[in-house]
Amino acid sequence: MVESVWTWGAIIDALGGTGAVAEALGDSTSTVSGWRTRPRGIPSDRWRSLVKLASDIGHAEVTLEVLAEVAARRNENEIVERA
Repeated sequence: MVESVWTWGAIIDALGGTGAVAEALGDSTSTVSGWRTRPRGIPSDRWRSLVKLASDIGHAEVTLEVLAEVAARRNENEIVERA
């Protein structure tokens, strides 16, 4: 499996940036901004909404699989850092 280059920040940027994602999902900009750096990233209960947004604006490459891969990589890095 080839690891993607996606990060939480890159996903948010691809979807129009913090403000656009916040507006589309009905979240505050500070909440969406925090997803870039918080240990768990984008909450999994927001993934389907993000994938729908991505599809609606022509970024079909942002999928549930991509979000899961970023989450797994982030979690793996967090475990390594704690060791």
